Amino acid sequence: MVTPRLLRVTERMEQPGLDTSELLLALETLAGVNRRFGATRLVLRHLAALDDGSPTPLSLLDVGTGYADIPRDVARWARRRGRPVRITALDRHAGTLALAGRACADYPEIRVRQGDALRLPFPAQSFDVVLASQILHHMEGADAVQLLRELARVASRAVLVHDLRRGAWPQLVTWAALRLVSRSSVIRHDGPMSIRRGYVPAEMLDLAREAGWRSPRLTRHAFFRLALLEVAP
Repeated sequence: MVTPRLLRVTERMEQPGLDTSELLLALETLAGVNRRFGATRLVLRHLAALDDGSPTPLSLLDVGTGYADIPRDVARWARRRGRPVRITALDRHAGTLALAGRACADYPEIRVRQGDALRLPFPAQSFDVVLASQILHHMEGADAVQLLRELARVASRAVLVHDLRRGAWPQLVTWAALRLVSRSSVIRHDGPMSIRRGYVPAEMLDLAREAGWRSPRLTRHAFFRLALLEVAP
């Protein structure tokens, strides 16, 4: 059953003043959830399909990077393949970025940068691939469209946006699963709320078209994940 979107709410991880130790536990927990429940696998599968094997380093921008766990997984994937990459991990939260920067200390391929997803501080077509993982549900209306427009503006080859699908069953399963696997009260609170704030396939496609994407493709993945892809002609 499709439920109405939950609007005008703030998840705990978005709120200022979150204790650093609590924030770190939440970020580490979310990184584990991404690896165990399909987010990382989804990204790597799409990157493998997009990779043309060129010796030129693949440039990637991860918008709303959080703990930069997906950029680190991409860097390890690229190392295994002998594929040079340059990754920019962008987030607007200084405290989160400080923790991400420490986590990326052994990853010279990754540059951590602060910036606004709705006004990306880069010229047009600055990156081969632009990625946004589970941030679309944080946006409503014009902001959601502006996010997708900005992602497409700075990408030269492809944009990949993935997020969680809204629905009563996804919400129930997420609530139960996080109580089993998560030690973080922040993640146990925010996970089901993220589902309630999420979009369904038709809504995501409508947003992409309104943002000017020419041929958006949407695919469904395990654990209630949706992937929205735009590839340059």
